[in-house]
Amino acid sequence: MALQLFGYIMSIIGLCGLIVGTFTNEWKIIGHENDQTVTRDEYEGLWMECEIRSSSVAICKYYNSLLHQTYEIQLGRVMMIISIVFASLAALVAISGLRCSRCLDENEKSKDRTAFAGGILFVCSGLCALGLTSWFMYGIVENFFQDTRNDRYVIGRSLIGAFVGSLLCLFGGVLLCACSVTHLRSNKNLSTHIVPKNPGKDYV
Repeated sequence: MALQLFGYIMSIIGLCGLIVGTFTNEWKIIGHENDQTVTRDEYEGLWMECEIRSSSVAICKYYNSLLHQTYEIQLGRVMMIISIVFASLAALVAISGLRCSRCLDENEKSKDRTAFAGGILFVCSGLCALGLTSWFMYGIVENFFQDTRNDRYVIGRSLIGAFVGSLLCLFGGVLLCACSVTHLRSNKNLSTHIVPKNPGKDYV
């Protein structure tokens, strides 16, 4: 029970990381050389790009057109929203299948299957976000080494948060699935060794 609950809490924290990472804007930021005087900072996300000048005033610009964005932005939005939807559904489904909850207590097999379904949804959510964030990170690192300018984009905190959130959803979902399968197998073994009601009674 404790391991199952730990997996669920881990997945919920991962869902929070996905939401924060998706809707904040530091997916990639301008990195400066250590000996360079910084006059402005720039960072970009899935929804807007911002610039902070020496006056410490942030000027943000929304991406006005949905269809005229780069395919990275469009794909990033779609995949992260799908991941959040999967994880949100998983949180609602899995909570009724937890051993510490009172839902579906009359049918333990249905309870374990419900927790397993929630775990599968968490795993799907984690895989979607993990693939997308890893691809984004690879692109940023590749452009960093190919670009010869002093000011180059590096990985931002929002992207790191989304990446960590995807890992938490993935491993939390795996824990939920593993605990559910273990409970299903143990219940199956018990049902095949049912003791008769009157084991000592002889029939003629």
